[in-house]
Amino acid sequence: FSFFNLFIKFARKYFLTKLMEKAQTHFANRAQKYNHSSNWVDDHNLIQKIYELSEAGEKSTVLDIATGTGLIAKEFYGKVKWVTGLDICTEMVKYSENCMDEIIFAPAEKLPFPDNTFDACVCRQGLQFVDLEKGIAEIYRVLKPGGITVLCHLTAYNEVDKLIAFKIQSLRNPARRNYFLPEDISDALNHHGFIDTANVGYISDESINQWIDNGAISKEQMEEIKETYRNAGADFKRIHNIRFTDNDIFDEMLMMIAKAKK
Repeated sequence: FSFFNLFIKFARKYFLTKLMEKAQTHFANRAQKYNHSSNWVDDHNLIQKIYELSEAGEKSTVLDIATGTGLIAKEFYGKVKWVTGLDICTEMVKYSENCMDEIIFAPAEKLPFPDNTFDACVCRQGLQFVDLEKGIAEIYRVLKPGGITVLCHLTAYNEVDKLIAFKIQSLRNPARRNYFLPEDISDALNHHGFIDTANVGYISDESINQWIDNGAISKEQMEEIKETYRNAGADFKRIHNIRFTDNDIFDEMLMMIAKAKK
C-alpha cells in the first residue's frame, strides 16, 4: 500500500511537471507575437475594466498571475504601492519591461508568498493552464482579508456552443488544461470561501487569421481551425456571430470576468 501511494505521488508529480513544461514551451514560442495575437490582448477597455474591478488604490499591493508580457500589471504599475508579476515562462517576461515592481517565476498552484500578503490578485487567461482548485485555493490564501480577486478568461457561451468552442480552443492552444463555461470560475471561487462573487461578460470581436497566427501551432492546425469554423452548425455560428470574408473569419468571443472578495 505504501509503495502504491508513493508511485501515485511520483506519477502525479511527473504528469504535472510535463504539463507545466508544455505550457512553458508553448508560450516561449508565442512570446514574440503575443502582444498582437488577439484583439483582447491589448484591449485597453478590457484592461481598464480589470483594474477598476480590483478596487486597487495607491496603498494596495497587487499580484498579477500569469503576467506574461505584463500588459495587465502595467495598468497597475505606478498607481498602486507594489505590483508583483508571476509567471512560469521567462521568454514571455522578456517583453514586460517597465510593467511591474518585481517578477517571480513560480506556478500558480504553489504561490511563494506568505498568507495574507496582497490586497488584490488578478489573472487574465492564465487559469486554463493550471489545476483550477489548487490555483483558486492559493489565491485565497495569499489575499488579505477583504482582498479582491479579478479573474478574466475566455469561455464558451453555454452548453450549446461548447463542443465546437472547446475544440477550436484546444487546436489553437494545445497546452490548455481547462475549458470554461461562464459560471465555472465564479463557482470555484464560491467553493473556496470567497464572497460577493460577481460575473461581468465582455465580448471581444476576433479576427481568426490574427488569433491563430500565434507562432506556436502548425499551418495544419491553423487550417483545421478554419475548417472547424466552416463546418460548424448554425447554432454555433449564430451564438458567436460568425462572419466569413474572402480571406478571414470573425468570431465574437465571450470573456468572463469573475470578481470576488476574501
